[in-house]
Amino acid sequence: MARRATLIAASAALACVLIAPQPAAATGSGSFSPTGSLETTRSGAGAALLPDGRVLVVAGTNNMDVLATEAFNPQTGAFSSAGLPALSTGRYNVAATRLSDGRVLIVGGNEGSSTLQTTLFFDPQTNGFSSGPTLTVPRANAAAALLGDGRVLVAGGNNAGGFLNSAEVYNPQTNSFSPVGTMGSVRTNAVAAPLPGGRALVAGGRDDDPILSSAEIFDPGTNTFSSAGIGSMGTERVGAVAAPLPDGRVLVAGGSSANSPALASAEVFDPKTNSFSSAGIGAMGTTRSGAFAAPLSDGRVLVAGGQDGTSYLQSAEIYAATNTFSFTVKGRKLIASLQASGKVTVADAASPLSASGAKKKRRLLLKPSSASGDPPTITVALGLTKVAKLKLRKKGRVKVRARITFTPLGGLANTQTAKLKIKGKKRKK
Repeated sequence: MARRATLIAASAALACVLIAPQPAAATGSGSFSPTGSLETTRSGAGAALLPDGRVLVVAGTNNMDVLATEAFNPQTGAFSSAGLPALSTGRYNVAATRLSDGRVLIVGGNEGSSTLQTTLFFDPQTNGFSSGPTLTVPRANAAAALLGDGRVLVAGGNNAGGFLNSAEVYNPQTNSFSPVGTMGSVRTNAVAAPLPGGRALVAGGRDDDPILSSAEIFDPGTNTFSSAGIGSMGTERVGAVAAPLPDGRVLVAGGSSANSPALASAEVFDPKTNSFSSAGIGAMGTTRSGAFAAPLSDGRVLVAGGQDGTSYLQSAEIYAATNTFSFTVKGRKLIASLQASGKVTVADAASPLSASGAKKKRRLLLKPSSASGDPPTITVALGLTKVAKLKLRKKGRVKVRARITFTPLGGLANTQTAKLKIKGKKRKK
C-alpha cells in the first residue's frame, strides 16, 4: 500500500454540466480562494456536480483505499459524508462524469495492484451505488468528459499492458462502451473537459517518460481526435485537473512536471483561438497533483485533495472570475472597466431589492438597466425616470445615488453604491 504514494498522479475526475458551454469571445482574469476542507484526505478520487448543486466526491486513496463518500455544499462551503453511502470495495485513480439524467458514472481505476475494467453508477434519486457496464479494456488514470450528444468520452490511462492511446465512449442509450478512434499521443493522467459544440478537450498527461504539454480535441461527429491547429499548454502537466468555464473556456490547474512533483499554476484553453494562456489566471494557494475538480452550478470551479509532493491533502479551494471593477459616467452612460466577462446592472439605490410600495418607486431617479459583455469595458445606458428627466432639463445635470453590480461569468457578484453625476447635452446658444 505504501508504494502508492510515489505511483499516484491521478487524473482529475471531471464533473460536467448538463448544458454544454456556449461559444463566446470571452476573456477574463480569475483567482483561487480557500474553502472548507475534505473530511478525508484523498488523491485519485472522482468528483461530479449533482443536480442539487452539491459536488459528489467518491473513491481515492491516502495510502489506504477511501471507502467513504462525501459531498461539497457550495452554500456552506463545507464537505460532509452524512447520509451518503460508502463504497463496498476501494478504488482509486478513477474518472467520474455526471450524465445527462443526473447520475454519476465512475469508471476504472485501481484496486490494490489491479487495474479495473468495472464501472459504477451513483444515482442521487436513490442515494445509492450500482454496477455499470464494463469498459472495453481496463483503465486507471483515464480522462473523461461528457459529450454534447450525451455520451461520455473515456480516453487514455494505463493498465498492465502499459500506457494507452485508445479511447472509448459510454452510450447511455445502450448502456454500453464501444471503442472510438485513438489519440495522437499515448496519455495517462491527462485531463479532459467538454467544449462548445459538443466536442471535448484532452490535454497533458504522460507518454511513457515525457510529460506532455500537447492537447487534442475529440469530435463526437466523427469519433476521431485531432491536434491540428491546437496549441500546447504553457506548462507540461500530468495529474492535473480541468473543468469547463461558463464562457466556453477550460481551466487547467496543478499536476506534476519534470521539474516539480506538484504545481500550483493554472491556465485556460480558449476554443475561439485553440490556444492556452495563463494571462490573468492566478495560481492555486496549494501545489496539487492527483487532485479532483468539478464546476459548480454558478460557474465557479472546486479543486480539492491530491498531493503536494510529500503529503496527501485535505484542503480545497475555489476558482472564480475576478469581480473587481471601476466605472465612469459619460452623459447618460455608465462605462464599467473590468477584467472578466459578465453583466453590469445599475439601479437607483433608493429602490428596494424586491418590489414594494408605489410611493417609493415614484421618487426614483433611475430605472433599472443592464448590459453584458467582455473586458475591458461594458457600457450601460442609464434609464432616467420622468422626475430625473425633468431635473435634467431644468438644471442640466442630476445627481442620483446608484447601486452598481458586476456579476462575472463564473464568479460572485460585486456591488458598489455611489453618487452618479449625470449631465445633459449642452444647449446651443
